[in-house]
Amino acid sequence: MKTIKNLIITFFVIVAIVGVTVIGGYVYVRTTHGIDLFRTAEQLKTLSKDVDESALCPNAYGEQDFAEMKSAVNDKIDGLIVYEKGKGYNGYSVNFASLAGKSMTDSIFLLEKHVGAIAQTVFYEQTGGKIKIGEKEVSVTVMQVDFSEIAANGSADFGVVAKLDLTPFKADMDGFPYKLLKKHIPDSLYVSSTVRVDKTEEDGFAYTVTHKSLTLNNLSADDTADLFDTLNAVLKIGTAENLNMQIGTTAVNALIGTKDNLGFAYSMKAIGAKSFGFCTISDIDLFVVY
Repeated sequence: MKTIKNLIITFFVIVAIVGVTVIGGYVYVRTTHGIDLFRTAEQLKTLSKDVDESALCPNAYGEQDFAEMKSAVNDKIDGLIVYEKGKGYNGYSVNFASLAGKSMTDSIFLLEKHVGAIAQTVFYEQTGGKIKIGEKEVSVTVMQVDFSEIAANGSADFGVVAKLDLTPFKADMDGFPYKLLKKHIPDSLYVSSTVRVDKTEEDGFAYTVTHKSLTLNNLSADDTADLFDTLNAVLKIGTAENLNMQIGTTAVNALIGTKDNLGFAYSMKAIGAKSFGFCTISDIDLFVVY
């Protein structure tokens, strides 16, 4: 009986020691790094699950959409979109030099999938398919584009799903508590970014981009923001809003562009285009340059 009693006491002592150690470690990380390990563990558990691309990106563009986009654009401005195997993004590029000597006489209307293909093509030409997050260059692929909340003046919410390569960050995750997180962080993240693109009255091609929402993989917007605070403490990558503005603005600038950052739509200003806009015709959302 005494032996059993001693075993029970020993068991509870061990449990107490483990509990104190775990709680102590939690409190240390919470107070020192501002990380809620329990919540982070649940977020990483969700984040590390396989992502069903077809469910996350039901409107993703495919190879056929590149061919259709090329035809839709070149029917109005011959030679602007070029296909050459081994060049550009999957062979596609925008030949801005082809605009010389031309004039724009017809509007160009593009479906969401065509816009996704255009945005990825121009983005790849501008950046080589990479953006800088913190101190790291990260490979990014635009997977899907969609428009919503389209206003009468052509403004809209602009949604992008982008795939980011996290391996450059994971390579630097050594030491406590980083190793605890490293094995749970996937090599790639699917970032669903939504920004508001508002046309301004200054100029037919002037616009502003503002933050709306950001989610990672299958996480909620709230959990995404909290996890970004954790990742920022560990990896110095900035907040969810920072990344949303970076992804959203990069995609919008590739599609529209400015005087200092030439994009698809703005390039046609030189040949007579007056403006751009988002619109809905027969229940189909479109991007137009006119």
